[in-house]
Amino acid sequence: MGILNRVINILILLAAIAAVVFSYMLFSKRNELTDGWRKMAEAINATAATLDDKSASGTKAAQELATDKLKHTEYANLDQVLPKLKDNASKIVKQRNDLAKSLQDAANTLEIAGVNAKDFQNVTTYEGKNKDLSGKISAFKSNRDSVFANYVRTGSVAGASITANELKNPAQANAAAQKVNAKINDIKARRDRFSSHIAAVSRTLGVKNPNLAGANYASELNTSLAAVRKVKAEADATKNALAAEKRKTASLNNQIAAHRKTISNHLADIKSKQKRIDELLRVISDDGKSHIPAKLLKSSDPECYGYVKGKIEYIDKDYGFVTINVGKKYEFVQKYGIKDNKVPFPLPVGKIMTIARGLNSDSPEFIGKLLVTKVDDYNAICNLVSGKLSDLRVGDDVYFAAEDIAAATGKADVQKAPAKK
Repeated sequence: MGILNRVINILILLAAIAAVVFSYMLFSKRNELTDGWRKMAEAINATAATLDDKSASGTKAAQELATDKLKHTEYANLDQVLPKLKDNASKIVKQRNDLAKSLQDAANTLEIAGVNAKDFQNVTTYEGKNKDLSGKISAFKSNRDSVFANYVRTGSVAGASITANELKNPAQANAAAQKVNAKINDIKARRDRFSSHIAAVSRTLGVKNPNLAGANYASELNTSLAAVRKVKAEADATKNALAAEKRKTASLNNQIAAHRKTISNHLADIKSKQKRIDELLRVISDDGKSHIPAKLLKSSDPECYGYVKGKIEYIDKDYGFVTINVGKKYEFVQKYGIKDNKVPFPLPVGKIMTIARGLNSDSPEFIGKLLVTKVDDYNAICNLVSGKLSDLRVGDDVYFAAEDIAAATGKADVQKAPAKK
């Protein structure tokens, strides 16, 4: 019995020792667990504070996930607190993705290539891509500022005062651009009008029309100016010569009076010889019939109208007139047997002429009628009296049709010259 009691006492002692050992070990483990729990709570709170970024992100995760709310003694309330970390992290991730997408959209709007939202979502690539995008945006801004500066200078040259700040301001940019455009359009309109007037002056003076559309416009203007000065010098010389000729004319008039009697005698002789010429011409013709005109024409003969042939050389659609290559010094050749009878025929003002296309072809086309309003030495200015100005072409034929000759001479039986093939 005593031995049994000793054994039991020893077992109880051993059990007590084991309980003490296990209690110590359990206490140590409990301390490790509570210390680890504390560190985990501090890490969660630090993560939440990082997400808050000192309230810059607009979240209050650090406050909602305070360490005292994450202690092991608050285990029962963790289900209400911990999800807030995920919610705030989701908000930050969504914000990051939206910003990345906005950067891509902004780059696409600015036509900046090589920008992808995924590169900004990836923590390993966003920094390099961010620097690359910043560089491209800086280059875009520099280019835009350069364009604006050049546009401001262009506006200043055109007479429109604008600033680069106006062009940068969406509310003012369109009005500023319209101000410059209006000045440029005005300059273009003035240039076109000057060019038209210079062309009209050149045609009136009979000098070469300068080509002001090319790069050598200054040289063309200088050439035209020299030609105009030459025309003026010639006009001055002609004026002086005319005064001298008037003095000569007075002297010659006296001589003419003396020659008129002689001419009268010669005309009678010419008439008799002309009759003989007509007889001989009938003899030498191929078919026995005379193909010789009834008479040798003079400038005063109404038949001369039938020999007048010209071309349209310029059409002014702004002022509604045309110029033709027939003038005061117009001359035609009348075939008279083997003889070429050259007849000067100054184009008279106020006469109607006919416009046709393909006059000497098998199917000539009637275009309209012209009224001769001003005649220079080698050309004339005419107004359209029938037909459409838009139907005319440079090179169209002008002539006196039968009805034009009748109207010009007051005779309906004047013979027209044969068309030249």
